[in-house]
Parts: sequence; structure tokens; C-alpha cells
Amino acid sequence: MKNPIRIIFAGGGTGGHLYSGIAVAQELKRKYPDAEILFVGTEYGLEKTIVPQEGYELQCIEVAPLKGSSLKRRLKSLAQLPKAFRQSRQIIRQFKPTIVLGIGGYASGPLTLTARWLGIKTAIIEQNAYPGFANRILGKFVHKVFLASKRAASFFKPHKVFVTGNPVRLGFLNDEAARQTSERFTIFVLGGSQGANRLNLAMLGSLLYLHDIKDQLCILHQTGKADFERVKEVYARDNIEAEVFEFIANVKDFYARADLVICRSGAGTITELTMLGKPAILVPYPFAADDHQFYNAMDLVDAGCAEIIYDWDLTGERIAERIKFFMNHPEELAKRSQIAKTLARPMAASDVLEESLNMLSPV
Repeated sequence: MKNPIRIIFAGGGTGGHLYSGIAVAQELKRKYPDAEILFVGTEYGLEKTIVPQEGYELQCIEVAPLKGSSLKRRLKSLAQLPKAFRQSRQIIRQFKPTIVLGIGGYASGPLTLTARWLGIKTAIIEQNAYPGFANRILGKFVHKVFLASKRAASFFKPHKVFVTGNPVRLGFLNDEAARQTSERFTIFVLGGSQGANRLNLAMLGSLLYLHDIKDQLCILHQTGKADFERVKEVYARDNIEAEVFEFIANVKDFYARADLVICRSGAGTITELTMLGKPAILVPYPFAADDHQFYNAMDLVDAGCAEIIYDWDLTGERIAERIKFFMNHPEELAKRSQIAKTLARPMAASDVLEESLNMLSPV
């Protein structure tokens, strides 16, 4: 392109939102090394630490969620909006983006809307099967909407929608993780980057029912900070072969070792399962906004590569029963693995970038 590409990635808050934006940013830099990139988020989201670590510039605006909080906090958030729009306008005038791409989360709202009002090309990425509040609003104004799941398409005007899949960082695409064979049946337990207390406790509760086969098991467990010491102690006490971590950065390597994954169903986790072809037991977080983790999970359940245990029905006995079932039915695991791989969209970041840049082409 004759003029330099300048893209603002607006939003963040959670890893599910943020990493899809980083994936597109990586693809942009790979194809157009001279492109200029700016992330805009808040002081409170994961972007505050992750964006600088990834080598990108971050600026923050003062904005808070309007949904899912008390009336007092919502009123305070509304009072902040004029300032957030002024800050957004200043950032846009200074950076002069050619495109603004909203990546989800409440920080994406003021920046993306301001860009649209200033005549800049805009688009959003919706990572979940049930769109978030901010994206349901932004979808009425932006030029294009990129979806991870076709289940979300009904919320947007058809001519704006592109079902691309959820963009994945280069580290997940380079050198597909090889299956690391082990004599033990290997289970990977994770509840997202912060862990999941209910999942942790249920897994510990399952050990009583797995005692007779414990010498055949290996457990990989990301607990989050709060439950780390307790979970590690119980595995050691019960003489279970387990590797326990507060947080796992190189999560791809642990997926590669797993025969079965037991996890929440955030957008990032769902994408990782399909990219690496992993059969899973999904336990949707019941308090996720608009119950979007349930809808995410149903994409995999309907396809036949995962099953759901609802949070209120999650017990140690139930988990143990399912683990024993899959240990005794390796053919079922193999079938589900193959189905999961068919759902993968490894070109999502490239497709989002291409369709975004097409907005700059003269009509």
C-alpha cells in the first residue's frame, strides 16, 4: 500500500479479547513490517501488562463497565463517558489511524464509536458465540463484524458479517504441537488464566473415586493463584502424579501432552481446543456475561467433540466417572479429536486483516 497502515486495536480486559487483537497485530507486522500499531485499553485490564510484553504501545482511557454492576457504579460509569470520548478523540487525532478494530470489552466502545463518527473505517471482532454488550451496540455502527462463531450472526446485519473464526497468535500456528505419548492417561485441568475454584475443588474431590487407577494417571493442573498451594498439597498427600501451576504461559505444550482436557469454555480456550484437536469436558462459568460460555461450549458439543457438565452439577464423582469412561474408550477420544480439528480456523487472523484492509480500497 502507498500510505502506511496505522491500526488502533481498541479494548481488552480479558485474555479472550486481548489475544485475538494481538494475533491480528502479529499478522499485520508479518505482512507489513512498516505498519504502525496502537492498543487502547484501560488501566485495569490484562492489556496493562500483556501489551507492553508483546512489544506494542498502549494508551489508556478512563472508562468502566455499564453492565453487570450496581446502580451506583453504573451511574458513575455513565458520568465517566464524556471524558472517555474526549480522550478517544485526542488519541485518534494524534495517532491518525486508517482503521480502528474493536476487540471487545468496555474500553472498545468510546474509541470505536469516536472513530466511526470521525469517518474512520471501523470493525469489531466478536470472540464468543453470544456477543458481548459492547459489541452488540458497536455492531450497529461499524463497517464490518468478524465472528468466531456463526451462532452470533443473528445479532448483526448480514452484509456486515464475516465468520472468520477467532484469531490465534503465531505461537499457536507455528510447528503444530506433537502429541507427547505417555504410559499414563494425561488430564489437563484449567479454568482460564485466573483458575476456577469450583473446577479445582471438584478435581480434588474426584481423587477419592480415582484411587484404584491413580497409578495410571498424570494430571496437569493450572489452578490460579488462590488455590495453588491447597491443590498441590492434596495431590502430594494422595501420592498422585501431578504438575501444578498457578499460571501456564506455554499452554500449547500442555495441551499437547493431554489425552483429555477439563476446562471452562471461554472463547480463547474453545479456540485452543479446536486448533490442537483436543477432546474436552467443558464446565461453562455460570456467571459469565449473558451466559456466553454456555453458548461457546455448545458449538463444540453440537459438533460432537466435547461434552458439558454444568457448574451446579459438577462433583468429584461425576468427573471421576467421565475420566474412567474415556480411559476405557480411547476410540471415542480419537473420534472427538478428529472432529475438533475440523472446527479449527487457522487463517482467522489473516482473514480478519485482509477484510479490514479491504475497507481501505477505493470503491
